[in-house]
Amino acid sequence: VNTKQKDEIVRLRSMGRTFREIGEELGIATGTAKVHYYLATGQSSYQRIPESPYIRYDEPPVVEGDALVLPDVEIPFHHADFLNKVIDLADAWGIRQVVCAGDLLHMDSISGWEPNWAPEHNRTVLTEEDETRLMELAMSLPKGKQQAIIDIIGNSDGVDGKDFSAEMGHARRTLKALDECFDKFVWVLGNHEGRVLRAINSPVNPSELLNLMKLDSGKWEIAPFYYGLLKSGGRTFRITHPKSAANGAARGLASQFFQDILMGHSHKMFFDFDTSGKYYSIQMGHCVDETRLSYVGQRDAKRDSHKLGAVIVRDGYPYLLHEQTPWERMKQLA
Repeated sequence: VNTKQKDEIVRLRSMGRTFREIGEELGIATGTAKVHYYLATGQSSYQRIPESPYIRYDEPPVVEGDALVLPDVEIPFHHADFLNKVIDLADAWGIRQVVCAGDLLHMDSISGWEPNWAPEHNRTVLTEEDETRLMELAMSLPKGKQQAIIDIIGNSDGVDGKDFSAEMGHARRTLKALDECFDKFVWVLGNHEGRVLRAINSPVNPSELLNLMKLDSGKWEIAPFYYGLLKSGGRTFRITHPKSAANGAARGLASQFFQDILMGHSHKMFFDFDTSGKYYSIQMGHCVDETRLSYVGQRDAKRDSHKLGAVIVRDGYPYLLHEQTPWERMKQLA
């Protein structure tokens, strides 16, 4: 008599069945049913193991429909020109959702990197209030004139990133402009968001990032996951910011989870398939301006080429966007 049969003996007996009836139903002797019932209910070791009170990490954010996927924007060190081209194309295609695939914020001021040499600059410094007013003015103008004012704002302050308040102020203004372009956002965590955890050395709900950046929690969704799922055109895309940044990481993840993979983190660009040829395995590149990162620009290091990139998933197909994308021709596909 195995454990499953013991459970069934106890269950049937608790329902008022006789041992003879139990034996006939399970195909065992009446005495056997009786012995195992009393052994089971008389031994404390038979007590069922209680459920763990701790939460399962098995409910990542899920997006339905088409979406723009932005990897490694690292605001406020973002590449504005590339982002604006991507956003214009998404607007032309009627894309109203965004998934930020980790490292939406750079968090340079609380990073673990050693201090960098700061360059001199002679650019005008605006107060946060003046910048806010200028941004509000820009948003009220036609699109063709908005960028001129935004460029002035962007060139007004040569900060080096090590002042937390200054970095957050610039980040909030950039996020406000991004927020006004779309209806829904899902923020997948990345290792740069993890800098917050290291800085405060305490567990924290990721929704505190929305509070920090003054973002609407109804419009923005964030959860304690480094991946999210996008379901479009009958396919499931796993948008992930994994631990590994290896060249073949996306292919391995596709074969592991049996899902299409859109991967950030590596800053590298590959459009590939897993070993079965069934699942997309894409490393999307990045949306950060690496010339603004001291550890990239100031000192040579051996590294694979990094590429500006993003993805629009439309009707289940991932359009990988990059610097050579024919933007105006692509808009005609709307």
